Amino acid sequence: MSISVLLADDHQLVRKGFRALLEELDFVEVVGEAANGKEAIQLLRNGLKPQVVLLDYEMPVMNGLEAAAEIRRDYLGVKVIILTMLQSRELIEQAIANGVSGFLFKNTSLDDLSAAIQKVASGDSFFSTEVALTLAKPVHNPDAPLLALLSDRELEILKLVAQGFSSSEIGQQLFISPRTVDTHRNNILQKLDVHGIPGLVQFAVRNKLI
Repeated sequence: MSISVLLADDHQLVRKGFRALLEELDFVEVVGEAANGKEAIQLLRNGLKPQVVLLDYEMPVMNGLEAAAEIRRDYLGVKVIILTMLQSRELIEQAIANGVSGFLFKNTSLDDLSAAIQKVASGDSFFSTEVALTLAKPVHNPDAPLLALLSDRELEILKLVAQGFSSSEIGQQLFISPRTVDTHRNNILQKLDVHGIPGLVQFAVRNKLI
């Protein structure tokens, strides 16, 4: 039995190219095309029932991730594979969070495309070797040298300050005086080279401390 596929990409030539590749696979039937995520969703609303949707990420009106989230919410049986030229760890992580079953870069081989469609249609997930390598790359945090300057106590106080606790409340929690808390906070401000509580909050949020 063939696997029905809906293909969405805003570039017609790219769409036609992928369709030609898909038609080389005897187990695939391309049942529709869309120029953006909104068109793909509309086709589903109109009754089209593909097993797999291949979504380009960068599309106008509604991008691939937005469409994937809506498909996951409203069409539980439909599996989504994201196709993109962007080799971005953040994008891959967002796609996984949005419930996609597969992720491929557009320079993927026909073998990987074939394997991805078969895997996700059967309920599994598929992420190409290139995608896995992108995820495996260490994340560079420009704030890491600044974080290393903070003592354990300063880090503890930074988290509490960023959560909105006053010096008195922090002192009660840590069994130190409010004046000692203020001293630590001033030291933190100097080490991180930020200005005031808003700067500390932004730093804490950026580094997922709260």
